[in-house]
Amino acid sequence: MTASPEARSHALPQSQRRYEAVVDGILEMVETDEIQPGQALPTERELATVFGVSRNVLRQAFGVLEERGLLRTVRGSGRYLREAADGSGGTRASVEVASIADVLEARTLIEVEVARLACDRRTGEQAKALTAMARRLTSWEDNLEFHCAVAAATQNFVLERLVREQALLSGELHQRDHYSDPEQLNHMRREHQEIAAAIAVRDADAATELTKLHLQRTKRVVFEAALGADSDADD
Repeated sequence: MTASPEARSHALPQSQRRYEAVVDGILEMVETDEIQPGQALPTERELATVFGVSRNVLRQAFGVLEERGLLRTVRGSGRYLREAADGSGGTRASVEVASIADVLEARTLIEVEVARLACDRRTGEQAKALTAMARRLTSWEDNLEFHCAVAAATQNFVLERLVREQALLSGELHQRDHYSDPEQLNHMRREHQEIAAAIAVRDADAATELTKLHLQRTKRVVFEAALGADSDADD
C-alpha cells in the first residue's frame, strides 16, 4: 500500500519556478505509485501540504497540466490525471506520451492540408528556404523551424500559429527529448528533404502523403523511445 500524500513531503528544487516544480512533482508521483494514471488527484489542501506551496501556486500548476492535456477537471468530482498510453505502464512517460499522441493526431489533420496549400502558395524564396532548412536538421529547434516554415508558405498566419503552438506543446511534453538519436535524425532529415522537394515542384499529392507518413513515423518513434515498445519503424 502506498503512503498517503500527507505522509510524504516533496521538496521542490529552488532553480525552478514554484508552479513548474509542482507540475514535475505531481508527475513524479506517478513514478512513485502515489497517483495512478486516470486517478483523481489528492485534494488541494493535501497537495499544498505535500509540496509546501500556496493554493495559488498549486492552481497555476493545474493550469499548466490542463493546457498540456495531462489533467482534466470534473465539476463536483475533482481533478483527474489522464489515462496512460495504450499498452503502457503507469509512468510519467506513459501519461505524457498519451498527450503527445493527441497532439500528433491534431498536427496530422492540420499539416497534411498545410502542405497542400504550401504547394500552391509558396514563393520561390520560400521554396529555397525550405530546401536549406531540410538539409540542416540537427535538433528539435531545427525541426520546429522547418514545420513552421511550411505553414508560413501557406501565407495564412493562423495556420502558421496553429502549427507553432502544437509543435511547442509537443516540446513541453518532452517530445524534444527523443531527438538525440543520430540515426533517427538522419531519417527525419531525409523526410524533410522529400517534403521540401515536393513543395518546391508543387506536387501536392506527394507533399501531403509525405507529411502524413512523416508525422505517423514520428509518433511511432516517440512511443518506442518513451515506452520501450517493439520497433515497427522503418530502418
